[in-house]
Amino acid sequence: MARCYVCGKTTKFGKSVTFSAERNSRTFKPNLHKMRVRLNNGTVKRVYVCAKCLKAGKVVKAVRTG
Repeated sequence: MARCYVCGKTTKFGKSVTFSAERNSRTFKPNLHKMRVRLNNGTVKRVYVCAKCLKAGKVVKAVRTG
């Protein structure tokens, strides 16, 4: 399973409950994006980042030059 590189968010499991209280299994998947990020030591790595961390500015996108 994919996991967010920054916060570690991954798939969670739970139940969907209908109006008549029937319970069915379901999965809650995070909004992950595979992207190239620049790490602290200057290297570029392709990792999965969730949309929440991306929006908060917790990663720096690596821009291609050339």
